[in-house]
Amino acid sequence: MKSLLTLLLTCLALHTVCAQESLTKSELLDRSIAFHDPDGQWMDCKFTLVIDMDIPNRPMRSSQVTIDNEKGTFELAILRGGHMLQYMVDGLDSTEVMFDFRTPSVAQADSFDLNPDRARRWRDYYGYLYGLPMKLKDSGTNIAEGVINTTFQGQAVLALKVTYDAEVGADTWYFYFNPNTYAMVGYRFYHDEAANDGEYIVLSGMSIKNGMRIPKDRAWYVNADDRLLGTDFLVNMEVKRYWD
Repeated sequence: MKSLLTLLLTCLALHTVCAQESLTKSELLDRSIAFHDPDGQWMDCKFTLVIDMDIPNRPMRSSQVTIDNEKGTFELAILRGGHMLQYMVDGLDSTEVMFDFRTPSVAQADSFDLNPDRARRWRDYYGYLYGLPMKLKDSGTNIAEGVINTTFQGQAVLALKVTYDAEVGADTWYFYFNPNTYAMVGYRFYHDEAANDGEYIVLSGMSIKNGMRIPKDRAWYVNADDRLLGTDFLVNMEVKRYWD
């Protein structure tokens, strides 16, 4: 009986490995999106995220991020140095910045980096990272052929290698997925892969609201020496569905 059970478990493991190896890049991405956004609602909802950023040897920094994909708008409010900084981008790509709920002076704008370019960079940063893996469907994204069987943080994972059109980005990225659930467990990017520069991000926990599964915490490390740069803690997430 024991030998039969061992044989069955071995066959099951081999079947799982073969199934993973036969996945195409599109199938893996689709399965991961089906895990994180099973109803396909990322582009039609408004997300409000409360995020605490913990950087070694610095005070905790709290932010509230609002991403409204239905309207194409973005808002970020940051508590920094006892001041409230706000960045806003509307659906036409126009921006507004505020310092303690007022238009900043030139000195304040310079000191706290309150400017249109910064507002758009924050929009792209949060919209990209918290929109993964759905954002890998965006135009200008080039996913290499073949699913990679590798390890990440000591666990077996499936990976996709991604580059971008020049106008989108110049870095090389690797995205790592749980081979059983297809949940995204982390990602890594290089400016120059041969030099082993860049960073990797470890995802942990899951925030679940209205069918969306967004990774909760993100710890950032340096590729070269595994030095911790900081951790983003998703304290709260609200998802507004316009059809509710």
